[in-house]
Amino acid sequence: MMEIPVEQRLEQQRVADELDEYVAKRTAELADINAELRKEIAERNNIQAQLRESEALLQKSEARLRQVIDCIPNIAWCNLTDGSNEFLNKAWGNYTGLPPEESTGWAWAQAMHPDDLPKLMTKWMGMLVSGEPGEIEGRFRRRDGVYRWFLIRAEPFLDEAGRLVRWYGTSTDIDDRKRAEEALLASEREFTQIVNTIPALVWSARPDGSGAFFSDSYVAYVGVEMEALLGWGWTTVVHPEDLGSLVAEWQSVRAAGKPAEIEARLRRFDGEYRWFLFRGNPVLDAAGRVTKWYGINTDIDARKQAEEALSKARTELANVARVTSLGVLTAAIAHEVNQPISGIITNASTCLRMLSAQPPNIEGALETARRNIRDGKRAADVITRLRTLYTKRDVQPEPMDLNEAAREVVSLSLSELQRNGVILRHELADDLPPVQGDRIQLQQVILNLLRNGSDAMSTVEDRPRELLIGTEPDAGGRVRLSVRDTGVGFSAAGAGRVFEPFYTTKSEGMGIGLSVSRSIIEAHGGTLWATANEGPGVTFAFSLPCAPPG
Repeated sequence: MMEIPVEQRLEQQRVADELDEYVAKRTAELADINAELRKEIAERNNIQAQLRESEALLQKSEARLRQVIDCIPNIAWCNLTDGSNEFLNKAWGNYTGLPPEESTGWAWAQAMHPDDLPKLMTKWMGMLVSGEPGEIEGRFRRRDGVYRWFLIRAEPFLDEAGRLVRWYGTSTDIDDRKRAEEALLASEREFTQIVNTIPALVWSARPDGSGAFFSDSYVAYVGVEMEALLGWGWTTVVHPEDLGSLVAEWQSVRAAGKPAEIEARLRRFDGEYRWFLFRGNPVLDAAGRVTKWYGINTDIDARKQAEEALSKARTELANVARVTSLGVLTAAIAHEVNQPISGIITNASTCLRMLSAQPPNIEGALETARRNIRDGKRAADVITRLRTLYTKRDVQPEPMDLNEAAREVVSLSLSELQRNGVILRHELADDLPPVQGDRIQLQQVILNLLRNGSDAMSTVEDRPRELLIGTEPDAGGRVRLSVRDTGVGFSAAGAGRVFEPFYTTKSEGMGIGLSVSRSIIEAHGGTLWATANEGPGVTFAFSLPCAPPG
């Protein structure tokens, strides 16, 4: 056998070693690859298991979501990008009686009211083009054939790239709300019709007093468009002489936040001004703040003219009563004037004798001349007071001293009272506040009360005929004057009638004195009343507000 050379054996050994090394290396690599493959297979199996679990959870979640969607008390739906329906929840079938699978695509339109479908489709197509959310109202037919109003809302669903994927929406039953809105609109129309047919001018104002609404009758009366009256434009139709006081009173009323009445003249469309009574009432919130004003203006022009006529008639009647009363006093007044005139004549004769004496009695003559002057002034004062009481003029209120007015009346009446056996006593309060009134009219009332008291005692023989006139401050910033007699008084039936016009218990009386007196006192903002005394007689009294300071 041929022996292999050493070099060849070494080469073969080297090759064998390299081959073994390569095989071992490759075997290790294959083992690693195999391990990686097994690991990858295990991971893939794990992922598949997780996917199966996720799919099961997703299916479960979808079933739960579907259950939730089906339980929504509204109709819920999903539409494709072309607008056709893909899904409708259970509420759809419950309401319409149509199975959801028979309502997909465009079949849902069969449940829409024919009158509402065109408008809804126009709106829906516009939303598909714009991709913007929106809502529309329409009627769907219920399973019993009744149509009810629904509010249909749609929202686009976009993917991460902003592409439209689906449309999701709900349809909510608003039929009850629609009916309530229609009833409210009908009520508002009826209210507006009522407001516009009220025979007065109706308005509303904001909390700051500016105009917010004026009725058709208001607009028609003034002949100005409502837009021109809003805000403070309404003041342009107020009489210029009344505007300042009206605005001032309105602002005062607004600040107080309470109902009030104001009188002013408004210009009619033909330019004539007429008197109106403005009445305003506030609307308050829970905190008591004014949120709005509602008001009505009523034409009182005829009433104002009637009041003026009544005032004129009352003044005429008062003049008649005053002249009648003074006519009765004529004899006493003549005596009152005759006394100083007789004194003047006597003093003049005495003065002539003293001047004719030898030597003349100058001092005596001067004294008698002074007496003439005194008696002349006395007569002049009586005539002046008498002329004043006879004066026929308009009422002239002014601050006046009630004590002084009473004394002047007493001086005119004193002679007649004494002739009738009346003992007159005075209890006039010192520092009596002045009252605001017409001096002549108030003196007429005092004269009426004095004569009434004197006449009430004309038949009294068993006791003194005492007449007490007194003044005193009264409660509430007022002054009281009273006349107390000891006469026969009045019966229970007559007590309620003493102030009635033409009611009298005197055989020669007209029955207007006390009625006129009450009218005068009430016109001065006062009250006149009569009360029976604890003893004999009656007390007549009136109370008047004090004159304002300054």
